[in-house]
Amino acid sequence: MAHNRCWTTDRLARRNLPHPSLCPLCDQEAETINHLLVSCVFTRQFWFTFLQRVGLGFFAPQPSNISFEDWWRWASSSANNTLKNSLDSLIILGAWSLWRHRNDCVFNDTSRNLATALTMAGDEGKLWSMAGQRDFPLCPCWVETSFFY
Repeated sequence: MAHNRCWTTDRLARRNLPHPSLCPLCDQEAETINHLLVSCVFTRQFWFTFLQRVGLGFFAPQPSNISFEDWWRWASSSANNTLKNSLDSLIILGAWSLWRHRNDCVFNDTSRNLATALTMAGDEGKLWSMAGQRDFPLCPCWVETSFFY
């Protein structure tokens, strides 16, 4: 993502490959990796809800954030040392979940759905915790199945 190598609409268009004209999550503008991860209306709802449920809603992207990398850098540098690793892990988890949900919409013709994306993030977070991810200390919620619904 940081090197803009994800096959979003803008990258497909540069290579004259078939691509949708609008973002599959909001149908409002052309999809770029930054749009998909921080400026898409659907994505902003996802981040706000996802981070708010773990008490970190303050770190959700704001309308002025247009770069995923810049937003992540700001959020990470704004967090105290206790929160930094947890927040970084949650941002990676959220970005991965958004990418997977986007791909389900594009390749499996599923409908965009905030509850589905949040559930996907919660399920993935549980798997990360079971696999030994230790950067979710402020999230005992991973064991609660209904946390992200």
